[in-house]
Amino acid sequence: MMNSKLEPTKRKRIKTDEEYSDEHSEHKPLCKYGEKCYQKNSYHLQKFKHPHRDPVVKPELELQVKEKSDESITCLMSSGSTGMKEQETPAESTPSSVTAEHGIDYQESKGDDNELAHSPLDVKENIKQKFLVEMPDDFYQFWSFCQSICQQNTLGKLEIIELVGPFELLDKTQKESKPKDKSDNLLTQWRFYYDPPEFQTVMVGDLSKGYHIGYFRDAPNEMPAFVGSNTESEGCVLTPMSDNLFSAVSQMLSVTVKKVDPFKKSQLMSLKKQLEDWANKNGILIEPQNQILKKRKNLMVAKTFYECGIVVPVDKRTNVGYRQIPETSANIKKICKKIVESQNLAEQNKNSDALQELVTYVQYANDESDYGMGLELGLDLLAFGGEVFHPTILHLLGVAYELLERKEFFVMLKTHLNNRRRLATAETGN
Repeated sequence: MMNSKLEPTKRKRIKTDEEYSDEHSEHKPLCKYGEKCYQKNSYHLQKFKHPHRDPVVKPELELQVKEKSDESITCLMSSGSTGMKEQETPAESTPSSVTAEHGIDYQESKGDDNELAHSPLDVKENIKQKFLVEMPDDFYQFWSFCQSICQQNTLGKLEIIELVGPFELLDKTQKESKPKDKSDNLLTQWRFYYDPPEFQTVMVGDLSKGYHIGYFRDAPNEMPAFVGSNTESEGCVLTPMSDNLFSAVSQMLSVTVKKVDPFKKSQLMSLKKQLEDWANKNGILIEPQNQILKKRKNLMVAKTFYECGIVVPVDKRTNVGYRQIPETSANIKKICKKIVESQNLAEQNKNSDALQELVTYVQYANDESDYGMGLELGLDLLAFGGEVFHPTILHLLGVAYELLERKEFFVMLKTHLNNRRRLATAETGN
């Protein structure tokens, strides 16, 4: 356990769901589903008025074990895997004070028969409810493309990549006349060890290395900033690939054809042409990766250990919104390494002093509305890895996400840290 010095020294009390709902209900819009509303999550209850609910019921969104994905999905771009091979890295439980402090209630259940509220019949709303973010148009367009080529049996034996996460839910929703009440813990399925809340996996490749592709977004209520990839066994770096899945998969195929035998190479080239023809026909741009990298570099205020950067609102006139951490990235990594490699608690406490000093600087920055510093340091600790940092990560990012109005990310973070593990079969250091 990390030295108590790394615990927050200054906390801001956030009202409970009931207090917030009672005090601000007259200013909230009515829920469009009325008495048929299926929602039970606190974010929805705080945002919309529910006159028929008295008192406001707190949600208990609960966790389950992941099921094997449907064959109709794996026939599209299957990696041939039957699930994720996990290496146990039990995370310490999250203090209840953190949940109360930030006004978020997403409780993890210990039982097996977990139930959620009824899923909405609208596919997009169903995905948004389960994953707390909205999928962009290219997500549904890519699904249509995959269905078309699956019918032609062009991908059955290529074994390139598997569609997971929101794609699995989309597939199940389309097959069932009535969505089931029970649900897996979708917030942690296919969430790899280094993945920040900003990254949502939608495809996996070689699981021995932990290769995966997903959407990265700077705020949960925004569409993705880019489609990126990460290889868990190689570390935390998230690489921007494109602004849509078609372009990202096209890039991946271009790299893959250089590594396969001539017979499979011709198949992959045929698939690449099909994908690009379908994209062009539907007005989807296949953009070079360097253009995406250039756009991202112009937007980000700090690089972070993930190297894909963060974006926060900054006042152009006053420059309020972000200030640099008063330490180099190299030295922060050295500080983290010393803490992780401490031989005993006394040594760990001593080595933690330098990090605690940075946490104090973040508190000063937050007081002066420079919220980006806490976001940067919190993500750096998450990217470095180590259970010893979890309490500090929860504090730094919990406050940052609240101040930046990105509370859904804190729900994802808390759930992830309660069940953080490495999914690749081969581990490497930072």
